[in-house]
Amino acid sequence: MKHVLFKKNSLFSTRFVGGLLLSLAFHSGSVCAQNEPRYNRIASLESSNEMKSYQKDLRSGASFAEKHQRLLLNEGLPQLFIDGNRLDRAGVRQRLEKIFFDSIADSTAYKKATDSAVTQLSALARSEQISINGSINAVLFLGELKDKQGRLLTTATEPLSEIISDDSVTPAVRIAALAGLGKRIRELGTSSSENKQVEAASIVPTLNKILSLPAESLPPIGRDWMQGRALEYSSNLLSILGDKSQELDGAVKSAITILKDSNRAIDLRIRTVVFLSYSANAGITLPTDEILTAADELVKNSLRDVYGIIQDKKFEEEITGLSDMGMGGGGPEMMGYDAMGMPVENERNYLPITYFVRASWRLVTLADSMTRLAQQLDSDKEQYEDRAKLIRSYGVKFYEEPKDASLTSAVETFDPESIVPEANDPESKDPGKETDPETTPKKLSPFKLR
Repeated sequence: MKHVLFKKNSLFSTRFVGGLLLSLAFHSGSVCAQNEPRYNRIASLESSNEMKSYQKDLRSGASFAEKHQRLLLNEGLPQLFIDGNRLDRAGVRQRLEKIFFDSIADSTAYKKATDSAVTQLSALARSEQISINGSINAVLFLGELKDKQGRLLTTATEPLSEIISDDSVTPAVRIAALAGLGKRIRELGTSSSENKQVEAASIVPTLNKILSLPAESLPPIGRDWMQGRALEYSSNLLSILGDKSQELDGAVKSAITILKDSNRAIDLRIRTVVFLSYSANAGITLPTDEILTAADELVKNSLRDVYGIIQDKKFEEEITGLSDMGMGGGGPEMMGYDAMGMPVENERNYLPITYFVRASWRLVTLADSMTRLAQQLDSDKEQYEDRAKLIRSYGVKFYEEPKDASLTSAVETFDPESIVPEANDPESKDPGKETDPETTPKKLSPFKLR
């Protein structure tokens, strides 16, 4: 069987934080930055005599003195939110770390500098005196700070968790903090540190809180995104925690609650199935039969979702007489030509290709999760494995043959009750009416436009 792998940086892994953060930021309002620094661009600060003196002192092994702290806090960190740097926020973060921290030779001085930065960045996350985007950039920098050995700063983990858990903080800023926490989890996954289980366990309470967020705590898009990431990070923690995977029991309970809530987004509920399938493999006791039943229902929901879009487009075409198939619809153009050069109608595909990619991800992801879950069954194991293979085959087909017919075939297989019978062609020939084939215009003939 062909394998379709949806990598973590694929379209639906949702690791593209930027657009979501900006969307939430624009809906949160903003306050213009105040008390801007003397250097209105990072380049001006880099080339200043003050910066050169700072680097010269600290390269020589000097301690992190008050004058160095003033330059970092009053001129360095404000570069994260001033308007002069808004076109290259990521670049500014990289340059700040290079010019302020890479030049520090003494370990004690380095710790004092990073401790000062962590405290100030935590304050900027909550500040009402700078723009929302400035707070986001400050939190992203907090999540990227490294220690003297080049590892992510452990002293930043707790402030990030506090920002994530603080309901008074703007949602977009909380999401930025969660991205920083995710970086730590990924680093722990490749770490050989003896303390990595302890560090992983310290993150679990924050993930538990995210997964149990009430509906009123965040805008729906922000809540879904945070919980989706929390499920992904919880899956990553399973392998890190090892024999201490029971630490995630709270996350498992919240995931089951989300899965059973039919009002939650389909993609989010699919991510709960993924997490629960990995949890089962890690030895956590689960209601496997219930989860498999819910997963099977999600297959139907996923198909109904995109099948409904096809029906909506057909209805729109019916009432307007217009079709958007030539403007982003799936499949080939509506108009083709026969051997005689006469226009003929090609196969109609109403569903845009992007929807097929999404549906493919859904089915392949559910199928792979169901296969993992089936390993925990004493009976019906082969039945679920066979069904998972069938589901996966349709997911692959959506990816390789993105046509309405592929989707309709899947709906007929898994949810035949949802099939809508095709309406009679309104232009079909009336059996009781004689027509002259030589003078009757063909369908889509240009003569019909006269």
